[in-house]
Amino acid sequence: MIAIFFRNLVRDLVRQPLRTVLTLSGVVWGTFSVVLLIAFGESVGKAQAKRFHGMGNGIVLMFPSQTTLPYQGFQKGKPVRVTPEQVEALPGKVEGIEMLSPEFVQGRRIRYGRQEFMSTVRGINPSFERMRNTIPAKGRYIDPLDMTERRRVCFIGDVLATDLFAGEDALGKRVLIEGVPFSIIGVMAKKQQNSNYNGQMDENCAFIPWTTYTALYGNKFVSNIIFRPLDLGRSAEVTRGIKEHLSKLIGFDPKDPDAIGVWDTLEMEKSFTTFFLAFNIFLGVIGSFTLLVGGVGVASIMMVVVEERTREIGIKLAVGARRRTILVQFFSETLVIMLLGGLIGFALSAVVVRVVQTLPAEQVANFVGIPQMSPLVIVSAILVLLVIGTVAGMIPARNAASTNPIQALRK
Repeated sequence: MIAIFFRNLVRDLVRQPLRTVLTLSGVVWGTFSVVLLIAFGESVGKAQAKRFHGMGNGIVLMFPSQTTLPYQGFQKGKPVRVTPEQVEALPGKVEGIEMLSPEFVQGRRIRYGRQEFMSTVRGINPSFERMRNTIPAKGRYIDPLDMTERRRVCFIGDVLATDLFAGEDALGKRVLIEGVPFSIIGVMAKKQQNSNYNGQMDENCAFIPWTTYTALYGNKFVSNIIFRPLDLGRSAEVTRGIKEHLSKLIGFDPKDPDAIGVWDTLEMEKSFTTFFLAFNIFLGVIGSFTLLVGGVGVASIMMVVVEERTREIGIKLAVGARRRTILVQFFSETLVIMLLGGLIGFALSAVVVRVVQTLPAEQVANFVGIPQMSPLVIVSAILVLLVIGTVAGMIPARNAASTNPIQALRK
């Protein structure tokens, strides 16, 4: 039975080679489009998520500003000023904080020999390393002893290190920050980052202990507060707790939305994930329309095949064949053609993906990512192929099964 099925299928395909090639090409191109669009859509989403996490994972940023509501005799417009000591005391006052750091941010001149650059200098504590993914590639990060002794030590971004030292080893070198000597204790590992706040990307920054920062530059109030909650799902609750505590210390309405600005990166990440999910669905739909054209072509050729084999169908029905058997036969032939074209399309798309993976275009890879034939890509493409193949197969199959055997035998 199976041998007869494939013999008839091959006979129909070989009988009209040009028609067969044109029909298969539509399915091949459609499958090729679906696979590549979904693969590249997924890789773009992953690449952008990785770059977004370069700034930090699960962090919340708070920016002291000024009040917009009167409170206990204070008129609106009162500056909200937070000291680093108040920030460091927060874990003992507010539950749910895993780690946090006060942060001072200012652009300052950094010089080594004849090289001088205006770069962002950040005054922070040791917890900043894990929250903001400023991981050392060489040397070490700022430690508690640096904080206690107000050491003039500096951790710098990889791009700043290249600009200042032009290939020399930066560790142990001394740079001048606004004329004050600092020893380089570490250089940040290269990372991908597509967003930031208050100043340059981390690769161009210098990081010093906030205790040293306040002692040298006289700043008493932080530029912002950065923290990560123990439970990422409770970030909003922890943020409210911090605002309520600071409102009692400083004197402002805890419900004032502008007294302390908040950037919850978790909320932004949720929006980011939703956007790229919709983006991938959109790409899949676009590719599906291309495959749908191929499915219409297959349905058309099978309608012609049904017409050519009308007498054969009539004979089968006359000798007792069930209409279900006729339906299954022509539906199976259509589905096999769709799967054959899909298999070729998969093979071609896998070759293209493999070629793209070998390209040395680092900047492009950082932005659009490296496409992969992941399970999501394969399953999505197969589902689209099966849905369109089922619809394309049922039309000619139902037409064949509904053939009147008497009229068929007269032809």
